[in-house]
Amino acid sequence: MFALFKWILWLCLPSTIVLVGMALVAGWLMWRKQVKPAILLLLLDALLVITMLPWTAQTLGTSLEKRYPPQALSTIPKADAIVLLGGGLGKVLPGLPYPECYAAADRTVMAFRLWKAGKAPVIVPTGESATEAEKVMLETFGVPSSAILCEQKARDTAENADFTYQLLQARKCRKILLVTSSWHLPRSMMLFQGGDIEVIPVSCDTEATLAKALQPVTPVWQELPSFHAGMQSMVYTKEWLGILFYSFRKPKGKLTPKTPDAKPLPPKQSAEKASAKASSQS
Repeated sequence: MFALFKWILWLCLPSTIVLVGMALVAGWLMWRKQVKPAILLLLLDALLVITMLPWTAQTLGTSLEKRYPPQALSTIPKADAIVLLGGGLGKVLPGLPYPECYAAADRTVMAFRLWKAGKAPVIVPTGESATEAEKVMLETFGVPSSAILCEQKARDTAENADFTYQLLQARKCRKILLVTSSWHLPRSMMLFQGGDIEVIPVSCDTEATLAKALQPVTPVWQELPSFHAGMQSMVYTKEWLGILFYSFRKPKGKLTPKTPDAKPLPPKQSAEKASAKASSQS
């Protein structure tokens, strides 16, 4: 009875109805001898089916997560700061006194673990929700306000790196622990590395790796196309597109020391300086 209920539930899901409906419409178009529109619709339907397969989401996710597998706390070195990339928590709003925890809330939990283990004296949540979400949750865990330094201007990962560097530079940090989801770390490391601050990646939120490990005991109905798997595939595809984009473009947000640009001398001053240099050499 349990398995039957799961199958009926899957058939009644809006995503399943859309996929089946598209296939039926394509069959109707074939019957009306409108072959080209029917083939196009079938191809789009097939693309949706492939995208919404849990296997596709797991394959895309593990291709990112395998670069930065989870680490035991004992293997992670100490640093000057823990940089926590925002995401996974909802802001505190009227009527919502506590941050809502989503899939990537593991990031905040991992940052707390590192701080509790004495890996760094301060946590730097970065992102627009830093003050209203990550900071509130960290204080709930017992982290004092004095050990939390928020950066809340960043709107994306590139700005996370750019704006966080200014805070780290002010504190004269030379080594940081970068905490984010395992699938997000490849792009994050591209943006954070390259300057005078050593960046040590700390991964968490390894959903795809966990799903693959549990695959042999996963019921058949959990391997069917689903909206949840489709959303995960979109997230992982976005990461790969971001990696591709930043591999061709020098990211604005890299942690690189900023030096003042040299200003050219006015023509008169340049001539006088050259004349004085020539006189001194003679």
